[in-house]
Amino acid sequence: MKLFFYVFRDFVKYVIGTLLIVVFLFVLFDFIHKTTRYIPRYNPETSLLIKLYLYNLPNLIAQSLPIASLLASVVTMVLLSRTNEITAMRAAGMGPFRLGLPIIVGGALVSLVSLCIGEFVQPKASARMHYIDDVQIARGSDTQVSEGARWLKSGNTLYNFRDYDPITNVMTGIRVIETGENFRPKRSLEARLATYRPDVKDWLLEDVKVLYFWPKGTLSYSEKKQVLPVSIPVEPAKLKKERRVPAELSSQELTDAIRKGDDSGKDIQAYRVDFHSKIAQYFAAFVLSLIGLKFGYKSERTMETARGVLVAVFIGVSYWVIMSSVRTLAVKGIVPPVLAAWVANVVIFGISIYNTMQGRSKT
Repeated sequence: MKLFFYVFRDFVKYVIGTLLIVVFLFVLFDFIHKTTRYIPRYNPETSLLIKLYLYNLPNLIAQSLPIASLLASVVTMVLLSRTNEITAMRAAGMGPFRLGLPIIVGGALVSLVSLCIGEFVQPKASARMHYIDDVQIARGSDTQVSEGARWLKSGNTLYNFRDYDPITNVMTGIRVIETGENFRPKRSLEARLATYRPDVKDWLLEDVKVLYFWPKGTLSYSEKKQVLPVSIPVEPAKLKKERRVPAELSSQELTDAIRKGDDSGKDIQAYRVDFHSKIAQYFAAFVLSLIGLKFGYKSERTMETARGVLVAVFIGVSYWVIMSSVRTLAVKGIVPPVLAAWVANVVIFGISIYNTMQGRSKT
C-alpha cells in the first residue's frame, strides 16, 4: 500500500504542476494579447480583470486536465524507471497490474474531477465570466433576448412574442396558436403583454383576444378577456441571450437546448455533437493516463526516454486532431455524433492497451 501511494502521490503532484504551468502560460499570453487592443479600448478596472481570469479558471482547468493526466503518467513512470525504482518495486513483489494501478486510479480520479468541474463549476463560472466581459467591461446590453427564443413549440401549440423585458419579466405582443389535425388552428390567443408569475410558474396575459376555429380551419367566433393565465413553457432566465459556447454548458443544459431545438424545428446538430463530445471528454483524462503504463514495463537500461516521451506526446496530440477532425464531419452530418465523440477515446485506448500488453510480453 505504501508503494501504491508513493507512485500515486507523484502522479497527483505532476498533474497539479502541469495545471499550474498551463494556467500560468495562458494567463500570461492572454494578458499580453489584451494589452494591445482590449485594455486600451475598454480601459477595464483592475478588479474586473482579476475577476475575469478567476472565473475563467474552471474552463482552463477542464481543458487542461486530459493533457495534465497524460504528461503526469508518462513523467511519473519515466522518472521511476530512470532511478531504478521500478526494478526495486518488482523485486518487492509488485506485478504489472499493481505497478500500473496508481496510474489507473489517478486517471480515473482526474476524470471524476473533470466531470464535477464540467457539470457543476464551469457552467456557472463561464456565465459570470461572459457577463463581466460583455456587460461590465465591454458595456454591452444585459437585456438581449436569446436568438430563436421568440418562437417556441410544445406539442401542438406554438408560442410567439415580439419583445421581452428581463428586468420586469414582461413579454409584449404575445400570440399562442393551438393546432389540430393537418396543423390547422383550433384556438388562437393574442395578448398585449404577459407577466411571469414565479409562484405558480406561468404567464398572466392581459388584454387578450381569443379566436376559435372550426375543424376545417375557418374562424368560428372570438371573445375578449382582460386577463388569462397561460403556461408558456419557458422561464424568464432562459430568455436572456446565451453568451456561453456549447462546450461551457452542462450536459443537462445541452439536453434542454437539443429538446427545445427539436420542438422549434431549429438545426441542433452541433449541439448533439457537443453533448456527446462533452461526455467523452470526461473520460479523456483516464484514457490518456493509460499511455504512461507502457513505461512501467520497460527496463531502465533499454528504454529510450526522450523517444518514449515524444511518442507519448505525439499520441496525446493525435487525440485532439482526431477529435477536431471527426467533429467537423459530425456537424456536417457525415458521421453520427456518438461516433465522432468516442472514436478518439476508443483509438487511444486501443493503442494504450496494445502498447501495455506488448511491454508486458517483453519483460
